[in-house]
Amino acid sequence: MNTGGAKNFPNRIAVVGIGNVLLGDDGFGPLTVELFRCKYECGPDVEVLDLGTPGLDLAPYLYDKDLVMLVDAVHAEEPPGTLCIFSESDLLIHHALLRLSAHDPGVRESLAHLSMVGRAPSELIIVGIVPEQCEFATGISASVMTTAPVAADTIARLLRERGIKCHPRDTDLQPNLWWLPIEHIEVEVRP
Repeated sequence: MNTGGAKNFPNRIAVVGIGNVLLGDDGFGPLTVELFRCKYECGPDVEVLDLGTPGLDLAPYLYDKDLVMLVDAVHAEEPPGTLCIFSESDLLIHHALLRLSAHDPGVRESLAHLSMVGRAPSELIIVGIVPEQCEFATGISASVMTTAPVAADTIARLLRERGIKCHPRDTDLQPNLWWLPIEHIEVEVRP
């Protein structure tokens, strides 16, 4: 990870949720970053963003970052609800696939464009979930809903392992999960 060396600025970190909240488990990214934002407090060098399905519009959010964590539903040979951590090489070389939607090619192409101009993130981590279903208006599945808080805790752990300030809030904020039925928010998301 680039620690700022010759650049004279603080670390620039982005925790980015990607996914369509209306397509079932594809909403894992937005759900998880909202839970993370409400449970953890980070320093001013950490941006926590829900970008929906940005496609090539993702590049400005990755531009010249020291660390980017993309949070999304992924294809993997694991049971639904399994939390998977991938590096950039997994995405580019081993073809770890984000959900097949408008944002999947945008990640690879954005990274390629930024690499060509020397402004790609120094480190990329993908925090992913294997989805049960990604169909319109089906809601988040129980296995993904159960794993989302674990993923939020994993993001905090990965940041702290890299020396980035991230600690639990004194009081959790109320998550803005407008797309979920209220019973999911109160029963399944809260530990």
